[in-house]
Amino acid sequence: MDNNGFYRVELSGEKVAVEFGEIHALRKDILLYFDDNLEEPTNVLMPDGQFRCEYWKYLSIDFAQEWAESVHYQKLVQEGCLAILNGIALALLDEPISVIRKEWQQVSVAHILTYLEHFHAPSDKLMTAKNHLLTTYRFIRDLTQEDLDGDGMLKTFSVFTAGKWFTEEIIQAYGKWRVTTNAWLYLSNPSEYRAP
Repeated sequence: MDNNGFYRVELSGEKVAVEFGEIHALRKDILLYFDDNLEEPTNVLMPDGQFRCEYWKYLSIDFAQEWAESVHYQKLVQEGCLAILNGIALALLDEPISVIRKEWQQVSVAHILTYLEHFHAPSDKLMTAKNHLLTTYRFIRDLTQEDLDGDGMLKTFSVFTAGKWFTEEIIQAYGKWRVTTNAWLYLSNPSEYRAP
């Protein structure tokens, strides 16, 4: 295990050390995704080739030794990876039926779904996120022509409910938390405050 104490759990149950470099790569992607999609419940911005981490593998992130930022990083990675997985699903469903892929960067939707099914959500909020994603990824896995109307639009599934939930409960909630935290830090000691 890496000396930072973070690890993730593979489907086999094996604990795999997670280095700070991995956490920072995830954090960079998560904050970019949050910033780009702050007000976009369904029409998410996910440029090709930009989001390349295996987010589904980091849902199980935990730590063996608690440091000052351990809980914050765990929460950010879990919530952020769930939000990005929602973005991936929305990006897949935004394709015309003739090109809807059942994979993301050569990883099958079924494989991602397996990680979602094994994710032990530590809170009601993350359980709600998990349930939204299970419904969406199962729909994508099982998608057929019967799920579309004559114009090729989805007729049996709405992305709006889950998209709105992720926007409000994860992306915007994180933004509000950052504003509140920064205001508290400034008010606590204005002469030494440095914006993050």
